[in-house]
Amino acid sequence: MNNIDIQSPPSNDRKKTNLKPESSPDLHGSITNTIGTGEVAKDSIIYLVIKWSFISGSFITFLLALNNWCFRENEKVPELTSDIKATWGIIIPIITLALGYAFGKSKK
Repeated sequence: MNNIDIQSPPSNDRKKTNLKPESSPDLHGSITNTIGTGEVAKDSIIYLVIKWSFISGSFITFLLALNNWCFRENEKVPELTSDIKATWGIIIPIITLALGYAFGKSKK
C-alpha cells in the first residue's frame, strides 16, 4: 500500500497574551503617570481642564492683544475688549462646569 505521512498542522508558538508590538510605548503607563488611577484620576482630570482652560485663555488673550497692537492702524480690526470678552465667554463656562463637577460630586 501507499505510505502516506499525515502530519499535524503547524502549531502557533506565539503567545497570545503579547498582542502589543514591542516597539510601541506603553500608553496606559504614561496616562496613569499623568493623571493617576481611580478616584485620583477623576479629580486630576478636572484640575487639568481648569489649568489648561486658564492657560489657553491667557494665550488667546495675549494673541488678541498682540494682534490689536500690531494692526491698530487697520480699521477693519475689531475692538480688543469685545474679542477678549467673546474669548473668555467660551472659557469661563468650561471652568465653571469643571468646578461644579468637582464640588458637586462630593455631595451625595
